[in-house]
Amino acid sequence: MIMMKLGGIPMKKSLVIVFLFLFVIGCEEQRITDLITEESPKTVVMTQDLIAIENQNDGMVRRNLEYSSKDKGKIAVDPKYFNENHMNRGDVIYYKTPLIDKNKYPQLNPPEYNIARVIALPGEQIEIKKGKIYINDKPLDTFYGEALSWGLDEEEYFKSVNKPGSAQCDESCLKTMKEYFNMGMDKIKVPEGHLFVMGDTWWRSIDSQIYGPLPVSSIKGKVLGYVGN
Repeated sequence: MIMMKLGGIPMKKSLVIVFLFLFVIGCEEQRITDLITEESPKTVVMTQDLIAIENQNDGMVRRNLEYSSKDKGKIAVDPKYFNENHMNRGDVIYYKTPLIDKNKYPQLNPPEYNIARVIALPGEQIEIKKGKIYINDKPLDTFYGEALSWGLDEEEYFKSVNKPGSAQCDESCLKTMKEYFNMGMDKIKVPEGHLFVMGDTWWRSIDSQIYGPLPVSSIKGKVLGYVGN
C-alpha cells in the first residue's frame, strides 16, 4: 500500500494531527477567558486625580479579604478612567447603587455607592447554570466565573467547614450552600448603555442579580486597588 507523506509525516498521521489541532482550537473558542484581570488588587500611590473610598461591604471579599476597607484600608478610584478607556470584563467599578424593589427585597439596605465586577458587556447574553457563568452560551473561564464563598469553590468550601478554627455549618446550612454553589439564573440580554455586574462572593453581594443590568451612567470610576501608605 502506498502512503503519501506531508512534510515528512505520513498523510494519515498528519490528518490526525490536524484534526486534534482543530478540535483543541474549537474547544478554546467555546470558552471566554480573561488573561488580563489580576485576582488580587494592587497597592496604588495616590495622586490628585484619584479619590479614596471606604468599602464596608463584603460582596467583593475573597479569601484574602480583598476590597475590605475594614481589613485592607481605603480603596483608590480613578473617576476619569473611563473617559479615555473602554470598559472591560473583569474591571472593578465604583458606582451609585440603583433603586431596588423593597417589596421583593425588604431585608436589603444597600449603600448609596458600591463596588462590583463587570461580568457582561452591552449586547451580551448572560446566564448562570449550576453555579457557572455563561456569556453568549459560552462558559466564562476565569477566577470570577463561578460561584465562590469567600474565594472558595464548592470542593474547597465543603472541605474547610466544620473544622477546628473554621466556619461552622449545620445540616440546613450545608443544604443551602450546596444549592448556592449550583445556583442558576435565567438568560438575560444586557441592553446597550448597561453592564451586568456582580460581586466575587455572590451570596453576599447586592448587584445585578438584584437590580438587573447597571446603567453605565451610574458608574463613578474604576477601582484601581488599595491606597498605599
